[in-house]
Amino acid sequence: MQTSAQFRRFHRRAGIDRCAGLPPQFERTDHGFLFRRYGHGPAIRVSDEEYAGFMRTGLWAVILHGVALIAFGALAWLLLDRMLPDWSDNARAPVFGVVFSLIAVALHASLQYYADAPTRALANRSPERPARDPDASMQPNYTTIIALVLFLLFLSAIGTQQPTSFYIAFATASVMLGVVLAIRRQRFDRVLTVLQRERLREQRVTELAIERARRKNDEPLWKGALVLVFVAVELALLGGGILLGVGIAQAIAGGTSEDMGFGVFMLGFVPGLCFGALLFWPLEKLCKRWTGYSAVHAFDWIPPGW
Repeated sequence: MQTSAQFRRFHRRAGIDRCAGLPPQFERTDHGFLFRRYGHGPAIRVSDEEYAGFMRTGLWAVILHGVALIAFGALAWLLLDRMLPDWSDNARAPVFGVVFSLIAVALHASLQYYADAPTRALANRSPERPARDPDASMQPNYTTIIALVLFLLFLSAIGTQQPTSFYIAFATASVMLGVVLAIRRQRFDRVLTVLQRERLREQRVTELAIERARRKNDEPLWKGALVLVFVAVELALLGGGILLGVGIAQAIAGGTSEDMGFGVFMLGFVPGLCFGALLFWPLEKLCKRWTGYSAVHAFDWIPPGW
């Protein structure tokens, strides 16, 4: 059985905290961990073994929900094709984008149920410390949401390698993502008290001051530039692996990219993504050796609650 230290190393590499929502709810202490529901509830002590068990459950939940998203997405496209036989692929694409987004929201809700497993398991255990203020960094702000949606729409506008219907569905899902994130942020802001809002504003001012002080003692510029180069190359390898996988799937299925269905695309996308990840992993190790930083963790500014 893996120890909690091994799980901590694994979830840092795999980014489980970006998906499962478990690690942000735990904080390390001298004797095990403290669990705080949603990261700010009353603190309940758990052992290393309990922590490892929760991480193991979260890992399997992420894997199962990822597979379910692909399976339900392919099924949704097939059902739309059967239910709307007179519609063209381009006409069905925005409908599929909405349906796929609703499937993703439902699966995210299910994943949150797994993320809340420690609350149910520790319901009879008394807390050691009181609740604290929510962490605003767990939620994207409205400017970030708008920028993300515009960036995704830009990607869908310049894409040429896939059928037009794919980019229409991608653009629709991008808008739906922005709506869901905005609703989430609004719900977060609504539950804050006046005092909590004031403390969060003070916290942001303090963080900006710390960031300005840190920049005065930053690492040499060449390290940052080199990390950006590694980020670009690793993303290119991931994209190349995906294109290769989709190309092989298309060649096996026959036909052209214009008439390629969603199912064929996903059959090539998943193994292509895995192949691209295998290609960039040696580069990730090289980036850490040369710069002391991780190209993957260059995006750690993204709120972990996303």
